[in-house]
Amino acid sequence: MYCICCKRNNVKPMEIAFPKNQVDKNKNEEDFLWKNEIVESSTNNQSYYRTIESEMINNGAIEIVNTGYGSRHDGDRILLAICDDCIKENLTDGTLLYFSNYISNIGVEDEVDKSKKLYQRRTRLDDLVGDE
Repeated sequence: MYCICCKRNNVKPMEIAFPKNQVDKNKNEEDFLWKNEIVESSTNNQSYYRTIESEMINNGAIEIVNTGYGSRHDGDRILLAICDDCIKENLTDGTLLYFSNYISNIGVEDEVDKSKKLYQRRTRLDDLVGDE
């Protein structure tokens, strides 16, 4: 999928980049991007939806962005991709903001504080020069 920042087609579901079996080889990228399957859990008899957000992604992130009230796109769900290089660059300049790490808490507080400072610096500079 194309990165929203650099516009390169370099963010792929892992199964497309590195197919593991014949089933994956027969699927194309669109099969993964618009996947919306109901899966039954064998452990707790619950069902859940499996989407691109459930897949491993090579060279970045692909997420479904839910637009809320107030947007001109109220209720729309948008597929968005960003590559690892653009994530790094945009975290550095405060365009992207670090929120947390769902795997580990080690170093997270420092990263959040750094991101807040970058954001504050950038918004205050914008206020000074009149950028909106």
